[in-house]
Amino acid sequence: MRTDARSVISAAAAAHPHVLTWLEPLVMLSFTTLFVLYAFFFFKPEHVEHHPTRVLIGAALQGFIIGMLVGFVILPLRIAFFVPDPAMFPDAPPPSKGLASLSALPAFALLVIIRRGLLARAPLIGRYLRAYRRAAIMHQIDGARRALTRLEAVDARVKAEDGL
Repeated sequence: MRTDARSVISAAAAAHPHVLTWLEPLVMLSFTTLFVLYAFFFFKPEHVEHHPTRVLIGAALQGFIIGMLVGFVILPLRIAFFVPDPAMFPDAPPPSKGLASLSALPAFALLVIIRRGLLARAPLIGRYLRAYRRAAIMHQIDGARRALTRLEAVDARVKAEDGL
């Protein structure tokens, strides 16, 4: 007996009351894990001026905040307004477009707050976010220096070839 993909998806949707109940936390935890892994594997000791655990906690907090933004705001907006085929999840109630759109302005404000580094001034999590941001900026500076060295080598080679 052969089952098609649509029936499998419909059965999975019927077993779960709403797709977002497991998808949103999974996205949030994925972002948190990726931030911590990136900080653990790519930040060298010279990038970390504080205790390495403080940097990893800051990475986890930053990933958690961005993961919450993506998982609980952007993903529901995407599903509420751009679902390709609502018949794929027949038993799942669609997310409310009005409720999903209410989160757009606070999400934009949170993006600005994250980008400006204002969370680093928060009382409890500030020291961890500052340690992570400092290590991330030092890592970016190191990468920019390496890229500049490569460009200078290419320029020197071109200049030497033009001089011949």
